[in-house]
Amino acid sequence: MTRRIEYRSTYEWPAARVFAALTDPDCLRERLRVLGGDNELAEHEATATGARFRIRQGVRAEAIPSVARAVVGGDLSIDRSEVWRREDDGGYVGEVTAGALAVPQAITASQRLRDLPPAGCEFVVAGDVKVGIPLLGGKLEDLFASEVHSLLAAEHEFTVDWLSRHG
Repeated sequence: MTRRIEYRSTYEWPAARVFAALTDPDCLRERLRVLGGDNELAEHEATATGARFRIRQGVRAEAIPSVARAVVGGDLSIDRSEVWRREDDGGYVGEVTAGALAVPQAITASQRLRDLPPAGCEFVVAGDVKVGIPLLGGKLEDLFASEVHSLLAAEHEFTVDWLSRHG
């Protein structure tokens, strides 16, 4: 069984400016530092038409709920990859995958960033969480879906602050 992830937020800045922040290596490193954990920007590549990067986010064992700790053992290292492409209409689309050694690519999603009239833009993530572990899969899917939503909200708050400070 899979759990659906749906997240939507808006920004007062145009999509191009938000995209620049979401894919800026300095912004990504600061976001990882501010949101906490043992995190790193493992790969990053940006071009005029898009970007791709991979972040590794570490979660200490004591911060992992017991149902998940039984599966992962100790500390958890999550690899998250994002690919973005610029669309002809000036918006951006992409894909996100995230997972850990015990649950590789448990999260797959599409993401979209598009301008809204008369100003600002909308950020939408839609995807699925699938954990193929008998008996625990559904509980872990619920947990991961909730954690992803909380993380996206925290990242949105950080990005608003970053854009407010950096224009």
